[in-house]
Amino acid sequence: MVIKNHQMTSHSPTTLEKIISVPIGEKLSTQQKTFGSTYRRLDPNIPSPTVTRSGYRDFIHPYEDRMLTVRELACLQSFPLDWEFTGVRLDSYSSKRITTMTQFGQVGNAVPPGLAFVVAKSIKEQFFMDVEVE
Repeated sequence: MVIKNHQMTSHSPTTLEKIISVPIGEKLSTQQKTFGSTYRRLDPNIPSPTVTRSGYRDFIHPYEDRMLTVRELACLQSFPLDWEFTGVRLDSYSSKRITTMTQFGQVGNAVPPGLAFVVAKSIKEQFFMDVEVE
């Protein structure tokens, strides 16, 4: 089975230094001033923080010295493995860019499918209180 959207990002030496310095369950901001919630190494024993549009620079893999892939972030959001995100994977922040939404942005801006299902089921149950919903 080919896993879609599982391309790892190449990191610059300075980014790799930052990644390596963050222990499991910690964030870089405890060591130095950073922008927002960037560089958080996930702890596999607790739920992840919220995945956002800037997820490619937010989450460090718990065991490997790299940021998470689009697919790994999508798994945190409860997307099925066969779901494919299309378009540009990563924004270059170029002033000439024409990309409006990257794959990372699609994942971060999405309502997690598992949550959407539960909310929809609850709404349906409210409309059909006497009917059993599967």
